[in-house]
Amino acid sequence: MNKLSVCIADDHKIVSEGIASFFIGNDRFELVYSSSSGKELLNNLKNKQTDIVILDIKMPGLSGIQIAKIIKNDYPHIKTVFLSSIVDKKTLDEAIKAGGVGYLSKDIDEEEFLFALKAISEGKNYYSKGVQQTVFNNYTNNIKADNVNENDLLSKRETEVIKLIADGLSFKEIANKLFISTRTVETHKKNILEKLELKSTIDLVKYAILNGLSDL
Repeated sequence: MNKLSVCIADDHKIVSEGIASFFIGNDRFELVYSSSSGKELLNNLKNKQTDIVILDIKMPGLSGIQIAKIIKNDYPHIKTVFLSSIVDKKTLDEAIKAGGVGYLSKDIDEEEFLFALKAISEGKNYYSKGVQQTVFNNYTNNIKADNVNENDLLSKRETEVIKLIADGLSFKEIANKLFISTRTVETHKKNILEKLELKSTIDLVKYAILNGLSDL
């Protein structure tokens, strides 16, 4: 079985040497070269291409993000993995958009590092344990933001109406409770359905429950 070739670009020698030690005696991957800058890496790739490139985010000259974009364009068969101590939403989003198929924190241990390379070589994406929480937080925050944006579509009065409809009150009961006419309640319901792109009262009740507008 031919080994898959890997190269590293990191301006911190101690990091490169630490990662290089993970490949000693490994029968699946081999480290073919290390580069201390993006420019050096690109020069190396012209002479000897590789299967996987491991990039630091911050390097002198071209950043890891910039290098990843060049690799994606010029060497689309190469899989790009980021190795960084920077783990935040903005950087993670940029890395993924640049073509990164993996994002590893620099405190990763040998076992997880080699597991990540195996997963990536099999066509999967991989985020190390130190990064997964950020990915999860981003996902849940996006869900919450979507819900907030939807609820912001409703006026205070419409929110009151949707709660009362979900609680099973009739138009007349809602009108009496809010001191408005039944025609106004009907209008509010019609507007709510249109704003939320719902089709029926059942859909409206489900929405109210899912978004915490009803205790049912």
